[in-house]
Amino acid sequence: MILEILNKPSKISDDIIDSIVNHADQILDLEELEELQIVFNEEDGDTCGYFDGIGEEEDGVAVIEINSKKSLEEIIKTIFHEIVHVQQVLHGFFCNEEKTWYGDYFGDLNYDEKPWEIDAFSKEGMLYSSWKTCA
Repeated sequence: MILEILNKPSKISDDIIDSIVNHADQILDLEELEELQIVFNEEDGDTCGYFDGIGEEEDGVAVIEINSKKSLEEIIKTIFHEIVHVQQVLHGFFCNEEKTWYGDYFGDLNYDEKPWEIDAFSKEGMLYSSWKTCA
């Protein structure tokens, strides 16, 4: 997988980002993903990150945005969280455009009630804990 990092803040090193992405790749089976773009932006408020989809401009390219104003720990957890969304779309569990999970529509639910968010928060915690043990 090609990894492209844009606007990286100084508080996180390339080596840390590489280890996060490699760890997620091993556990989440992301071998079909050709490229991951991580874009760091400064956002005010509670927003930690976004998953922008896969293949909107080029097939096999996933784009995630991360709020660089957050703490290093929050940034790392958010990268894991957004990569889980990449896995969900790659494996066909989640359709971001249609807001479906395994084919059923859940777009009307609150953020923390959506099944793809419940899954992403669960896996984010597991990935973060296992990454810290390995790092």
